[in-house]
Amino acid sequence: MSTRSVWTESFPIRAYDITPRGTASPLAICDFLQEAAGNHADHLGVSMEDLLSDNRAWVLAFLHLEVERYPAWHREVTLETWPSGLDGIYATREFVLSDDDGPCARATSAWFVIDTDRRRPARPPAVLHDIDLPDRPRPLSTQQSKSSVPEGSPPHERDFRVRYHDLDLNRHVNNVRYVEWAVETLDAGWLDTHELSHLTLEFRAETTADDPVRAEAYAGAEDDPDSTFRHHLRHAESDRTLALASTRWRVAEND
Repeated sequence: MSTRSVWTESFPIRAYDITPRGTASPLAICDFLQEAAGNHADHLGVSMEDLLSDNRAWVLAFLHLEVERYPAWHREVTLETWPSGLDGIYATREFVLSDDDGPCARATSAWFVIDTDRRRPARPPAVLHDIDLPDRPRPLSTQQSKSSVPEGSPPHERDFRVRYHDLDLNRHVNNVRYVEWAVETLDAGWLDTHELSHLTLEFRAETTADDPVRAEAYAGAEDDPDSTFRHHLRHAESDRTLALASTRWRVAEND
């Protein structure tokens, strides 16, 4: 059986995927990205199960998501995803989400393999070097770069604790939970009248069951402080940085 360099998968927008506005949430979109990426990896012979059998696992290092519009409840969306190359230890992957009206969202990501015994990065699977990459442009031109930890007192902060059902197959926190923690730090009133348009997320350290997490949000870009935020997710006891994120928001169309 020949392998598909571009993976296409459809998802219905279900009741548990939507916000009070009746459209898909950013968390649902991130779930779609993760599901399609995992299914394509399985098709290519480099699934999480394949790696775990050799004491290795995939880890998402970087995600950049841009949402043009959020599909409505009951609509069906189609996600295209494909590997776009290797950059040192990182394997990059692209995404385009569409519905019947055209593209809804685009994303780019970087992943690496971790040795689950040593908890250190490992070489990417050899099969990745043999994959024929599709001849198509990357949907976003963002370059991965290291962000700095925000300084000062955050105007928004919230404490979380890792629950059992936050864990993935590797018994570490599912990457979408980091997006949830960052977004949920903002006030409910803000979330009720705004929708996320841009997200970048950089993972720095893993978390496990019952870890205490403190999520902090700071005013973002100096030229747009009213609709951008910088997010710092840290271990509430050791102060270790778990992830850094930046978000941009727009007023929701139906408000």
